Amino acid sequence: MKSNAQESPRSGEETRHSVIDLSKQARQCLRERQYAEAKELFLAGLEIEPDNPYLLSGMGDACRESGDFPEAERCYRALLAVDKENLFALRGLGDVCKKLTRHQEAIKLWESYLALRPKDKHVMTRIADSLKVLQQYEKAERVYKQILAIAPRDRFALTGLADLQHRLGKDAEAIRTYEKVLRFNENDLHILTIVGKLCWRISDFDRAQRCFAKALAVDPRNPYALYGLGNCYRWSREYEKALDIWERILEESEGTQALHVRMGDAYCHVGRIDAAEQAYIKSLTFGDDPFSRVGLICLYALRKEWEAAEYHYGLLVDGAKDAEYRLDLLVRRFLRNERQDQMVALLERLVAADDQDKTTLAIFVKLVGQSE
Repeated sequence: MKSNAQESPRSGEETRHSVIDLSKQARQCLRERQYAEAKELFLAGLEIEPDNPYLLSGMGDACRESGDFPEAERCYRALLAVDKENLFALRGLGDVCKKLTRHQEAIKLWESYLALRPKDKHVMTRIADSLKVLQQYEKAERVYKQILAIAPRDRFALTGLADLQHRLGKDAEAIRTYEKVLRFNENDLHILTIVGKLCWRISDFDRAQRCFAKALAVDPRNPYALYGLGNCYRWSREYEKALDIWERILEESEGTQALHVRMGDAYCHVGRIDAAEQAYIKSLTFGDDPFSRVGLICLYALRKEWEAAEYHYGLLVDGAKDAEYRLDLLVRRFLRNERQDQMVALLERLVAADDQDKTTLAIFVKLVGQSE
């Protein structure tokens, strides 16, 4: 009996050392992202001490990091059953809920965490991000600003706030916030192209051009920067420069519908009519587009290819719910190109035809009459 009594403390101590060693090894594997090995070690420890908070927390982290969210949730909840204020479990379970798109639940868990550890900017950022996903934009903005009051140069809060302002159409505010993000890396390609687009939207074209040019210095083939810089040249009526930039995009990809429409317009401005025709036709392979139809109608009227012009006129307006808008685009295009005679000639041919939609034709007659 005495012998057994003497062995029990030693046995208990050896068990504790074994659990501690397993926990240390598992944590090391976790730091090295060896998740399978970490889980095996945590599991071995939990078989000895099922309620050990360090093992449950570590196992939850390993499962979460490896994408096994149901098991991670089980571990964190088991830990909270033992210690309802465990910070690791509250934060970790919140992260799992976020991954599972249960954002409301995640926010409640993180708020419980912040009640115990206020002003943790990392968890506050998680809350703001989830509020943004839930489209609770005012609350999200308030939290981002609370973080920045604590840490004015926090990159994640600045990026989150800038993105939120961008979504809300607060373009000038978004630009100012994104520029603070650029202080961390002035060559951040993604942010440079976003700022360029926002500057373009607020008509700050010179600033937009500088952003796109800087982005291209980082990546000369970036399609967003090429498209944006081409738009800047287009705005300043430097159509050949715009085309030179846009044609680089087509060396890497087939481009977009918007790109081909703008290239068609630019080709028209520099008198490259055949290239314009091909650009408009290419645009229509992406789907019907009134701007491409208008471009082709004006182009065929210029060539006096009336049948082709009438054909695309029909495709422009037949069955269109926005026929008046489309016809207004057509009239404005003729007038902008100072081709009113061609517009009138097309109208006369359409009036003489028997197969035209009389309702839309009447709209066209009215718009032409207003333009004279």
